[in-house]
Amino acid sequence: MAFVQKSVIALGMLALLGAVASPTQAQGNHPGAVDLLNQGMTREQHGDYQGAIHNYTQAIQSNPHYTEAYMARGGIYHDLGDFEQAISDFQQAVRIAPDNAEAYYNLGEARSDLNDYDGAIADLTQAIQLKPDRAEAYNVRAIVYARMSDLDRTLADLDRAIQLNPNYADAYYNRGKARTAVGDASGALADYDQALTLDPTMAVAYGNRAFLHYQMGDRQSALSDLQQAAQLFQQQGDQDGYQQTMNYIQQLQQQ
Repeated sequence: MAFVQKSVIALGMLALLGAVASPTQAQGNHPGAVDLLNQGMTREQHGDYQGAIHNYTQAIQSNPHYTEAYMARGGIYHDLGDFEQAISDFQQAVRIAPDNAEAYYNLGEARSDLNDYDGAIADLTQAIQLKPDRAEAYNVRAIVYARMSDLDRTLADLDRAIQLNPNYADAYYNRGKARTAVGDASGALADYDQALTLDPTMAVAYGNRAFLHYQMGDRQSALSDLQQAAQLFQQQGDQDGYQQTMNYIQQLQQQ
């Protein structure tokens, strides 16, 4: 089961969508562009992504230096899986506002989705330098380091993410994964426990804790965690996760 990222683009976009843009937020004070951005936000919130892209594109045409419009459109492209277009928009945002940590953060995630790990590390490092107190940036950079098999840096970044945000369930889960990979079973178990205390709906944490229990010889706890994971996957509509977990349960019961 993979490291948890939870779409950091979405986390970044929440700040943008949380309030209606004001004319003073747009470079050059283009009220028409602001109106178009707000229309796009409304459409995006209602699931009309193509309509939102159209509005954001119009906002950019009205004001080619409107960072927020590039960020918003890039976020939708990312969520739709068009990572190259997302990268293009985030790069433009960085050109316009080179001190925008959010733009580097989103650019780094999009690069990582295209397996450009060196580029992702560079962008995420820049985001951290611009905003060193953002736990999410450390978490995402840790995931990239893990994909590069650099577990020392992975653990260091996750330690920092948790230090910055002790209630960061995803970071505890990811550190549990990393600690499992380096053979720290007790540390991994403690991290999975904490992740589930903070987020009892995290099905993948139950699944990974189950495998750890099994490796440690606790078959009953492994089975209990797998059953909880299967229930959550089913409730959350993740049929692949549900079916895979049911297969593991059957294998364990047959032993």
